[in-house]
Amino acid sequence: LIGGGTQQPVTPVTTPSLPASGSPAANTNLIELSQAQPNASLTLDSGVFILAFQTEGARKMQFAISGFEDYEMTELTTTGPFSGSLTFGPVIKTGTYTFNITGNGSWTAQVIRADRGTTLKVPVNLSGSGTQVTPFFYLEKGQYIFERNETGISSPQYFLRYANGSFLMDANNTYVQPGFGEDSPHPFLFIYITESGDYFMNTVSRTNPDHWTASIIPSPVIPIMGPGPVIPEKGTH
Repeated sequence: LIGGGTQQPVTPVTTPSLPASGSPAANTNLIELSQAQPNASLTLDSGVFILAFQTEGARKMQFAISGFEDYEMTELTTTGPFSGSLTFGPVIKTGTYTFNITGNGSWTAQVIRADRGTTLKVPVNLSGSGTQVTPFFYLEKGQYIFERNETGISSPQYFLRYANGSFLMDANNTYVQPGFGEDSPHPFLFIYITESGDYFMNTVSRTNPDHWTASIIPSPVIPIMGPGPVIPEKGTH
């Protein structure tokens, strides 16, 4: 399984709860995990949080995150040294989240608060090397083209999110935009932004590292055709 779900974990992990004091600054490590300490519970207030992780070589990793009405599991492999990141939630109110990571060999991971930093503007050009959380970017309400250079099984999965961590769904609320299928051959899709604001994206790749590039550009505006030339009636001058 690659991606998230909404089911409850069969066997919850019981670990000490470590409260987060106040609202920690962005990029502050809230907790450190490793193969020696793979489980932890953490009290988080509302916001966007990132689970960063590092491996020293080829690994098979599984990340299980559960919290307020939320359960997500992501499985991936690394083929060598790799530094990646996941996001979860959204964390919409203060509550306890439990993290359970399994993997062969040595690895480390940290839970940090996302840093918006300098928000990117359109055209949004993004690139990475596998499973990662992108910088934030600003999009006006409207239609855009989401382009990618990798297709099919060579492409990671892309998940657009609002600035609060909620998924950006399609108009029918059936899939997360942009909505490429796992084996989709399409190099681009149209996406629809219903409200102006900040957004970000997370990618999930089967193998890591695995280079990818993607862009979000405004959809061309097709001019409205006006009336054609007036053709005089026969016999008029």
